[in-house]
Amino acid sequence: MSFKDTVQSDLNVFFNLDEFAETRTIDGRALNVIVDNDRLQQRSQKEYDGISVGEILFYVKASEFGERPEQGTPMIFDGRQMYVFDCREDDGVYEIILQQNRGV
Repeated sequence: MSFKDTVQSDLNVFFNLDEFAETRTIDGRALNVIVDNDRLQQRSQKEYDGISVGEILFYVKASEFGERPEQGTPMIFDGRQMYVFDCREDDGVYEIILQQNRGV
């Protein structure tokens, strides 16, 4: 078994609904995600001088989500219209930060 195979099998543990994941509706699809707003707060403090940059940070398997969303892409998360502030990919997992448009 290669290292990549090992990482992929570990992802199944993390995205198991009995472990860390929860089902959320994203753009009309039920997906198993891990919401981690503690990580969002850490990134805001470390990368943006403490300025809050989003409202939700979640992880999702790239293989289940599909094409990597670009910054500014609209997304409906549990019925809330949001926009992608940032998306990173690491070992087959997207880390996505969403923010609401609170324009005038």
